[in-house]
This record gives sequence, structure tokens and C-alpha cells, in this order.
Amino acid sequence: MSCAPSELAELEAKGARYRFRVLCSEDSGLVVRFYESLDTYSLYYRFLGIFKDFEGHARRLFSSPCNYAIGAFAGSEIVGLGEGFSDCAQAELAFAVLPQHRGRGIATVLAALLILEAYRRGFETMEAYVHAENSPAVRIGQRLGLNLRLEEGGVYHGRATLAHIRGLALKAIADKGGRLLTSY
Repeated sequence: MSCAPSELAELEAKGARYRFRVLCSEDSGLVVRFYESLDTYSLYYRFLGIFKDFEGHARRLFSSPCNYAIGAFAGSEIVGLGEGFSDCAQAELAFAVLPQHRGRGIATVLAALLILEAYRRGFETMEAYVHAENSPAVRIGQRLGLNLRLEEGGVYHGRATLAHIRGLALKAIADKGGRLLTSY
């Protein structure tokens, strides 16, 4: 699938305006800089372990036509990142938001947009792995219908068919006050 950096949604929260758009391979530097700016705990929750190869991660993210990424921006600054790693039938979502922008609905909108993009691309299922101590992400996964269950090692895992959770994703964006700029 070719990449076009299209605007997907916008959100106003706590006096700030956020735009969400698809990221393309030319945005790999943004991905690297975003992860470099995260604190150790945020990185641990995002990668479920210690991880530092951000350039390699960005290369892998953009190396497959089935993978995709969505950035949340405040002005020109990327403040949140959602990623969908896919084999073109099922996708795994992951997301992170800069600490100073949390509690504004950005992570919920990112996760919902990852689901909607996977649905638009014709994928069948979405899954997620979430650290048990990352209670905001666990709540988001449950709210979006991912059927999270605690597994060994303190990680929640969930999976759902996209046709069943598409409506929950649309509702989650609306509930946060977000506005879609494209049709799903």
C-alpha cells in the first residue's frame, strides 16, 4: 500500500489543538526523535522492555507496505505516536504519548484511529499487548473492545475482529470530542 500523509482527525483538549495524520517513510526521523524524547518508563510500557534501537524500529515500521503509523501533532511537534504492525490480515497496535500531553484523549484517539485505519485497509483483526501496570492503556484497550486478558509476565493481551470494534472506535473518538477529517 502506498503512503499518503493524509489528515485523519483533530482534537481540542485543555486549550490545545491536536491534529492526527498518517506518517510515511519520510517521517522516520520524527518517529526516532519522538522515541528519543520519551522517558524510561514510557519506553518500557511502549516496548514491554528496555529498547533503544529507534532508527532500526523506524526502518522496520516503514519497511512493510502493511505497516502504518499515525502521528498526533500540536503545531509542528509530534506529541503522540500510534503504530500498526501488520501482515495485511491482522494488525497489532501500539501507542505512546508525551507525558506533558497525557490525560487529553490523545492516546484514545490514536488507538481508535489505528483500528479504523486497519479496517479501512481491509485487515480482519486487531490485537494489542499492554503492560499490566499501564492502567490508562489497559482501560483504552478495554473501551475499544480488545478483550484484554492478563497473561504470564504481567502483560495483557487482547484481540478482536475489526468489524466488531469499528463502531467502538468511532464512538471513542466522538466521546473524546474528536472530529474525523476522513470517512471510515
